[in-house]
Amino acid sequence: MTEKPENGRPIAILPAETVIGQSGLVRVDGEIRLGVRLPWYRSLPLSTVFVEALSIDGDPVDPEAITFLYGGDRWTLAELADQTNRFWFVLDEAFLAISHPQLDVGESHVVALTISIFPPYIPGMKRANPQSEALVVHERMAA
Repeated sequence: MTEKPENGRPIAILPAETVIGQSGLVRVDGEIRLGVRLPWYRSLPLSTVFVEALSIDGDPVDPEAITFLYGGDRWTLAELADQTNRFWFVLDEAFLAISHPQLDVGESHVVALTISIFPPYIPGMKRANPQSEALVVHERMAA
């Protein structure tokens, strides 16, 4: 039997192509966050991760309105390129904090996200991973 967490999405082993995390869309202390997964089979430095595009209900989200949260730290998308010694572990979920006040708890939205990675041990390789999914905004208490 497949378990379902609070957000109602089944728990499953995530393939390497998945970029939207198990948490989906959550509101934490009034901030909208999207759970994201590393689309690779090995941990990578954050400097090799690039958020190519994010849209909600077909409307692109300005990259300057997004911050990346991982391990208790927060960076703008532009600052990720400098994080050469900070690794995103393959089993960990990170979050994109989105300045998008129109998203209310209980509403359903179509989220499209593309994350590209540039593994440092494969020179010249770029792997883009797009995913689109209908998600319901859930409330979560801050940890």
